Amino acid sequence: MAVPEQTQEQSPDQTLPVSRSARWLEMLLVTGLCFGLGAWNRPEDPFYLAASFPWPVIAPLLVGLRYGFFMALVSALLILAGLGAYLRLQGTVGDFPYVWTIGLLAVSLLAGEFRDFWDRQREKLQASNTYYNQRLEEFTRNYYLLKVSHDRLEQQLAGSSNSLREALRRLYGDLAKAEGRDLDRNRAQAMLQVLVRYGQLQVAGLHAVKQGRVEPEPLATVGRYQTVSPSDPLLLHAFEERTMVSIQSEYRQRHETLNTDLLAAIPLIDSEGRLMAFCLVEAMPFFSFESRSLRFLAILAGHMADMISEQAQTPAHETAQWRTLRRHIARVGVDASEHGLPGAVLAIRVPEASSARTLSDQIRRIRRGLDIIAEHHGEYGCLLVVLMPLTDELGAQGYLQRLEDQLRQQLGMSLRDLQAEVRNLQIDHPGQALAWLDEMQALTGVPEAGVPS
Repeated sequence: MAVPEQTQEQSPDQTLPVSRSARWLEMLLVTGLCFGLGAWNRPEDPFYLAASFPWPVIAPLLVGLRYGFFMALVSALLILAGLGAYLRLQGTVGDFPYVWTIGLLAVSLLAGEFRDFWDRQREKLQASNTYYNQRLEEFTRNYYLLKVSHDRLEQQLAGSSNSLREALRRLYGDLAKAEGRDLDRNRAQAMLQVLVRYGQLQVAGLHAVKQGRVEPEPLATVGRYQTVSPSDPLLLHAFEERTMVSIQSEYRQRHETLNTDLLAAIPLIDSEGRLMAFCLVEAMPFFSFESRSLRFLAILAGHMADMISEQAQTPAHETAQWRTLRRHIARVGVDASEHGLPGAVLAIRVPEASSARTLSDQIRRIRRGLDIIAEHHGEYGCLLVVLMPLTDELGAQGYLQRLEDQLRQQLGMSLRDLQAEVRNLQIDHPGQALAWLDEMQALTGVPEAGVPS
């Protein structure tokens, strides 16, 4: 993109510089013209000594306004020298007009000093203007450079979202549409496409882990993926550490040579620690190959593993709703302990079934995209649990306030009117969250007869 250049034309308020010889010539011509006009118009008194106005002062006045103090002084001295010569020729040197001389010098020098003062002011303004023009040109070039960089970055990131909340919402939707229950080729391809969308992966493959080893054949690939040897050092290191490993992580510090074709190995581990698969990355854009993007992919991989593990299990004593809640709470705890992501869980115990239904309806009305809602009906009332991933303590308080406002607007009552007991928890690790959930569930007692838990 071309940068507009500064115009080199002369501004209307700027004057071209005049050479020194031209200045002297113009001063002599103006002064001589004043002498000539006086001698032609009034031969008996060319300096207008007896007139009502000393017209010879026009010459040094014009010169002073044109070229400043020094040239005005020279022009005035030439006139005074001419006056002295004229008086000597007339024989009236003793009648020299001192007042006329002082007035001539005063007018001439004041005009010259006025011109010099404003000329200095003009030079200061020109210097400032030149400086500002240079800074403006630098700013313009930097602006266009930044604009070009921003446009290129927008093109590279078009269609992708940096919001983890939006990514997880799309992840659940995409995997829910995939056919099958276990980690088969259809679900593997859907999972890999999600990673490609948010990680800009160019060449990658998804390998299942069965019986403690990585399957040599990938279930899904993207790009010109070359089958990776199970003995690849980067893959072995990731398998031993059970965590994401890249060539820029601690692996480089532990090995002097990197005899691998991989950039990163991302494990799919569910919240219970079961390793299900590996996403092996061979190529991705340089701007995406940084710790934040890899951490983002590791979080998505963990949620994928939870979805596969959840669908593969059958409920025992709990409903699918409550089982889903427990698994998501465990995943939020893993994200909090390993990645520092916030998460909150809210438990509301209501003694009456009618109040519980009313409150449940209002909670589902203000439900956000990632919120998980579950109910447990026991002999001591009903327990409503809301899991809020990626929500800190301030966000949890804001959610409670919105719930209160919703109840007042729709029903004209508050949580206190419903005799609701509210407790909340900021999740730090999986064990803490699951233990807290068991404690809340125990407060309502065993499930009532004929009421599903």
